[in-house]
Amino acid sequence: MELTQLLKPLAGTPQTTTALVVLLLPLLAFMVLFSFGKRLPRRGDWLAIGISAITFALSVYLFTQTWNTATYHTRTVWFSLPSIIVSDFTAGILLDNLTVLMLVIVTFISTLVQLFSVGYMHGDTGYHRYFAYLGLFTFSMLGIVLVDNLLLLFIFWELVGLSSYLLIGFWFERPAVVAANKKAFLVNRVGDIGLLLGLFALYTYFRTFDLEALRTLIGSGEWLNNNFIVTYSLNGEPWLLELSPLLLTLAGLGLFMGCVGKSAQFPLQIWLPDAMQGPTPVSSLIHAATMVAAGVYLLARCYAFFTPDALTIIAIVGAITALLGALAALNQFDIKAVLAFSTISQLGYMVMGMGTGAYDASLFHLTTHAFFKAALFLNAGIIIHAMHRGLHHAHLENIDPQDIRNMGGLRKTMPFTFYSYLLATAALAGIPLTSGFLSKDAILSVSWAWAQTMSANGNLVYFIVPITGFVVVVLTAYYMTRHMWFMFFGNFRAPFNVTQIRFSAKLETERVMLVPVIVLALLSLGIFFSLNPLSFSGSWVVNGIGLENFSFGLLADNLMQAITIQDNGNHLVHIVIGVASALLAAVGIAIALIKYNRKTSEQLAGEQLNSTFARLSYNHFYLDTFFNTSFVKPVLWTATTLYRVDKRIIDYTLNYGSKWLVVLSKMVSWFDRLVVDGSVWLVGALSKVFGMLGRNLQNGKVQSYYAYSLFGFILVILYIVLF
Repeated sequence: MELTQLLKPLAGTPQTTTALVVLLLPLLAFMVLFSFGKRLPRRGDWLAIGISAITFALSVYLFTQTWNTATYHTRTVWFSLPSIIVSDFTAGILLDNLTVLMLVIVTFISTLVQLFSVGYMHGDTGYHRYFAYLGLFTFSMLGIVLVDNLLLLFIFWELVGLSSYLLIGFWFERPAVVAANKKAFLVNRVGDIGLLLGLFALYTYFRTFDLEALRTLIGSGEWLNNNFIVTYSLNGEPWLLELSPLLLTLAGLGLFMGCVGKSAQFPLQIWLPDAMQGPTPVSSLIHAATMVAAGVYLLARCYAFFTPDALTIIAIVGAITALLGALAALNQFDIKAVLAFSTISQLGYMVMGMGTGAYDASLFHLTTHAFFKAALFLNAGIIIHAMHRGLHHAHLENIDPQDIRNMGGLRKTMPFTFYSYLLATAALAGIPLTSGFLSKDAILSVSWAWAQTMSANGNLVYFIVPITGFVVVVLTAYYMTRHMWFMFFGNFRAPFNVTQIRFSAKLETERVMLVPVIVLALLSLGIFFSLNPLSFSGSWVVNGIGLENFSFGLLADNLMQAITIQDNGNHLVHIVIGVASALLAAVGIAIALIKYNRKTSEQLAGEQLNSTFARLSYNHFYLDTFFNTSFVKPVLWTATTLYRVDKRIIDYTLNYGSKWLVVLSKMVSWFDRLVVDGSVWLVGALSKVFGMLGRNLQNGKVQSYYAYSLFGFILVILYIVLF
């Protein structure tokens, strides 16, 4: 197999050209708004929303052209290096089922978030800058989705990091915001180091970053004597690769490190709760369908490159993340903090699914999660906005508008918000007939089949992973019921009239904010994803993105086949898992209702963290403290020490050394003038004196010569007499 043939240029199609337009339109919005936004009518919000709506319409068109119909791929030579062992570096656009699904999700959520932001960000001094940053964010995410090779994907990956840094730190005049966006940026860079090493490892082995070429090469390989053998030719030269499982596993885990950072997996999930310092619509965009979903999308795109050992580690990390996120959400009081830890937990579900072979189920959960989590965050934005309004009317400043202990009874004052929040919460908790029930059921079912496959030798430890998934179902239902109870039930607990939080007597909030959340809440219903809302097997999403639709081999192909056989033969197990999941969610709801229904408004308003576990949960098991003590403080101490060494030793030495050098130079100058130059002058002067004496001796007078001779004779006689 000739590698250059695999990388040959492919002509563009109308579909790929349209995809390029979809990619570049948000960038155009960013450039125009950032440069001229202040001068445009309404500071350019209409331009941002209009362009976003156009990209969504074009994405829907591409979806209709591609879904279960065809794959479109265009490729061109990007640049070449003059070396016989390096092939051309290519750049292209790949449109398949996964691409167009993500295109629709990203552009749809982005459009609704920007529409919502018209009301939420109204009057902000950085209004045009905000919409410009959203355009850059959307452009970066669409780049990740559309490109066909890992090098370009990494470039857009870093652009997502930059744009999220700008959006999280939008209110940069606040110290907490600056700390949050720096933390998000730096923690993500830790994961990106692993991603970069993984990319370099794959390029070292296969001499290309192109995803299609990499999948073809791996699909042509075979396991022989516990090593992976691949043969291909490059520029006519034969190449034989014999790769050990350890090398391939490490390369795959390098790629996974990128997901650990971007998708907030253990132990790098610490940045995501702090990212709530940004505007709430930004939180919705980050959590729903863009930044944090990029890590799961990366796993999907690179799924062929993971060995069974790498997938096992991925499954374990995902399960740990899902559990820790759910436990941390149990005792939060900030409305956005609950949802942030919930996102960490749900991302853990997706990653766990990827590790256990539930490729399609994980992407299905990514899709459903995008809608109900966006609905939850935007609804939270409505509530926060309303609480700010009430506090402003009441002239109160010392009350936290995001603390759910200050809320209560909002279901009567904000009915549309309540019902849309309730529907999205039901989907998150996995209640039957919702989209969340379908996607969670799919992950749990395949995870159970994976555990059965892996424990075929009698080692039942693998069942910890799916059991953890079931535990998280209970915890999710519990903390979301608690969350809802604090906000919508009982009496209003803030010290002002609850009617003051309404936008007007007829409207609970602006229509431009209410419409997006209602649309997203309705899309939390399972009927939109499967005609049978109680079974995921008939879902058009699952059937469209299954591994069987992709013609490439996997490093873990044998494992995937074994899991598929195990899963397909357990229809009764599917039913049992679905029923168990629903019952566990009901148990979590019941426990929360029993606990909080007995508490009075005063008890709810004054609830404290009285137990050790509650404090551990609230403080995210002190992971921040651990990293701060183990890494941040030593680094800062080292930096401070080096600064002091530089200031007090190196600079001191240089400063005083220069002064002593001046003194020494003056001493040398003095020595040069008095000793060196003086010696030369003395030699010259003595020569002149001796010359004058010699000249006087040779005066041409006979009596002088006679006198000199007599004087010499007398000296000789004296020498003889005396010595």
